[in-house]
Amino acid sequence: MSRSSRQKFTRVWHRRLGPVIGIQLLLWSLGGVYFSWVHLEIVRGERDMTELVEMNLKNVRYSPNLAELFRQSKLDQVADIMIGSMLDMPVVRMIQDDFNAELYHATTGEMLSPISDETAVQVATMDFAPNIPVSSVEMMDIRTPGGEYRGPLPAWKVSFGNWKKTALYVSVNEGRVVSRRSTIWRAFDFLWMFHIMDFQERDNFNNWLLRTMSVLGLVTVLSGYFLWYLTSPLTRPKKERAPVND
Repeated sequence: MSRSSRQKFTRVWHRRLGPVIGIQLLLWSLGGVYFSWVHLEIVRGERDMTELVEMNLKNVRYSPNLAELFRQSKLDQVADIMIGSMLDMPVVRMIQDDFNAELYHATTGEMLSPISDETAVQVATMDFAPNIPVSSVEMMDIRTPGGEYRGPLPAWKVSFGNWKKTALYVSVNEGRVVSRRSTIWRAFDFLWMFHIMDFQERDNFNNWLLRTMSVLGLVTVLSGYFLWYLTSPLTRPKKERAPVND
């Protein structure tokens, strides 16, 4: 194939791929700018967390033993046990999975779950450092595909009236904040969705759409460099000089 034929073939396919791949390349670039400039602790809402003095759980008088809690429990099985605190109370969290858990007072053995919306507001307000009033409280008992909340269910969504539209999700059965969401996080999640091209759960790096677009993007870039090679004066072959007659 001659140089001009290769140039024409490459230019045609570069122009065909450019408008399609160019949009994705733009989204990848926008996402990269956002990811590199916005710190993860801001995205996760960690800078809005209250710096609490943790309860010294060593000094708690644990009256019930685990055997009593297991007998009282209605869970089919217990995959994890967590000893912690909720609203300055020592608690024991018995967890089966994301949909089944129980919360007990560590001193009295009283079951505290499921917690009420008033308790959830107290937990969220104690966790959230800015002095901003709660705007709404909503029960979340269904995990919507592609939704902003992907944690344990059911959960109370406690929303605050700030410009970031912060929402803290408090597990109904565990009595603790399990997710923090805001406009900054939602923008991050939106760009991340297009970055890895997973429009459902946003965590599949190996989907075929991303694989296909990444290969086509590479072909588009390489074809652009190849087209430059074919058309650049620096790489053109020198024409043979005509012989000079004496």
